[in-house]
Amino acid sequence: MDKEDRIAGQNALSFLCIGAKIKGINFYGMKLLLSDNEKNSNRIDGQIYINIESEFSIYKSMPNKTPLLDDLPKLDWIEASKLLCELRLKKIVDVSLGNVSPHLSMTFETGEVLFIWGHHEQYESWQVGVYCSSQNNESWEVVACPSDGLAVFGPEDIINKNI
Repeated sequence: MDKEDRIAGQNALSFLCIGAKIKGINFYGMKLLLSDNEKNSNRIDGQIYINIESEFSIYKSMPNKTPLLDDLPKLDWIEASKLLCELRLKKIVDVSLGNVSPHLSMTFETGEVLFIWGHHEQYESWQVGVYCSSQNNESWEVVACPSDGLAVFGPEDIINKNI
């Protein structure tokens, strides 16, 4: 993963997710719906989402080392939905990306961590973005691309700070 993409992705993810709460699940795919937060509520009027297309787990606290793919449970859609429902209305206090692969970790006010595997050779592992926004001049999306790539779309004043 490119260093500048990682920083831009971290900036966009922080703006979209920190302070938000898990407020729902979309039943088409594994998509979490997030609330807005104090930083972005004046700028974003669409639905913030996290689309999960790879293995994930919820830990009681941040693991000391990055979990391996074999460590993550193989869940069917019903099991995965039940597990994600445990996060309902919990506030996100931190978000981070892996250094090499775009593994996504979200820490909640309870200390729990949602870890989403970010590596696949052929497919996207996850996306975080905004849909149904009336702000036509702004597009928001962070995508864990195949082979450890990261695509970041967002306003320059957010994604390019600290680069």
